Amino acid sequence: MDDARPNVLLIASDTVGERMAGSGIRYWNLARVIGAQQPVTLATPNAITLEAPSGVTIVPYGGSDASEDDRGRRLAELVAAHDVVVAQHLPYLYTDADVLASRALVVDLYAPWILEKLEYSRIDPERGEPNRKDDVTILTRLLSLGDFFLCASERQRDFWLGALATAGRLDLAHAQANPELRTLLDVVPFGLPPDKPIKTGPGPRGTIDAINDGDIVLLWNGGLWNWLDPLTAIRATRLVVAREPRVKLVFMGTRSPGSQVAEMEVAGAARNLASELELLDTHVFFNDWVPYDQRQNWLLESDLALSLHVATVEARYAYRTRMLDNIWCGLPAVVTAGDVLADAVIEHDIGEVAPPGDIDAVAAAIERAFDRNRARAMRANLATLAVNRTWEAVSAPLLAYCAKPWKLGASRGVDTAGAYLHQLERLYSQTAGYARDLERVVSEKDAALVEMATGPARPPKRVLTRPDLGSLLRRGKRG
Repeated sequence: MDDARPNVLLIASDTVGERMAGSGIRYWNLARVIGAQQPVTLATPNAITLEAPSGVTIVPYGGSDASEDDRGRRLAELVAAHDVVVAQHLPYLYTDADVLASRALVVDLYAPWILEKLEYSRIDPERGEPNRKDDVTILTRLLSLGDFFLCASERQRDFWLGALATAGRLDLAHAQANPELRTLLDVVPFGLPPDKPIKTGPGPRGTIDAINDGDIVLLWNGGLWNWLDPLTAIRATRLVVAREPRVKLVFMGTRSPGSQVAEMEVAGAARNLASELELLDTHVFFNDWVPYDQRQNWLLESDLALSLHVATVEARYAYRTRMLDNIWCGLPAVVTAGDVLADAVIEHDIGEVAPPGDIDAVAAAIERAFDRNRARAMRANLATLAVNRTWEAVSAPLLAYCAKPWKLGASRGVDTAGAYLHQLERLYSQTAGYARDLERVVSEKDAALVEMATGPARPPKRVLTRPDLGSLLRRGKRG
């Protein structure tokens, strides 16, 4: 490790620890590979017990008793103490404008979260739409602040180049430095562990009593989000079970390990459907969540993976991160057509592809993949594909930037208008904090008055419901 190189701060937005979803896994591994070449601090929203990789310092910025303002101020202190910052969200409302201008800021756009938020809004407009609009405002600010941007695929890169063009970030300096503009935006997808998977404990066959050694295990090894399609997976399983009763479908994780992410509606709908079809706990099983360092045990005990989604714009630009574990463990997959990893399945012949929502096609794809000779050929292709997909290999553009960060062009910086905008945003944040404190005090006073008049009672419901105030609160929370 070269201590003379700039020190790097990675801000993890999601839980890091023994149980991790995609974002936590990404930031843990990016910290590991950057720490091998220069000092890096991994800022986590939670305290963790995992041993830090070499060269990495772990600093929690949250906690159960920390407010949004506490977290924002702590992150601002960390930004000020580092030369390079890599994050999906920057604490710009809490950070001085001159500090932001002097740091090398890497904005990680690997998960097009504004498209996920569009799905939240489509399913639940009342709650989802205000939050989505606020996130568009946040994204606009991030596009103006970043010196270097990351995405997960070339298809995503086309999407984000369009966004950066609209934000006025495609300038001559980047075109002169690199005609493809990779000094502005480059691809750093998910990677694979450098070592081959080793079975260290039980998987589904050793955990679920109803699954026997001779059964055929279909593994849904991602989460259950509303834009995915476990319902088609369950209905297709029923068709396959009618012809092959040994088939068992296992959902490896039904609830995100991040406490801020509630179980989504589709998880309940999937359980209800499995029950209605009389498959629940006989041919369809729901597990809570598998610890990160045990996931290979479930993959190595399975015969086939499933990754199905609904036909949405989110699916077109998504990067299904759990598919990388399938490659690592040599597990063929049946996937829905439409995203870049489905394209990879076709290109490298590592699974079967079916149209979105086509139950018969999914069932037929599952049965094709069970063929012994077909499975052998797909597993051989998976072994070849895994060789050059390690985190060390795919992180090369980020490693190069962190070693010698650059700032190109005049479109990123703090001019008079930008500084004024920053002060306005900070005022919004401070006002939101005042509004939260005021709401708390009013609620406590109301509760005290009620108790004096009638005896102990439940706390009153929130009474400050003006739309402008709600928007203001959300802006303060996202800073």
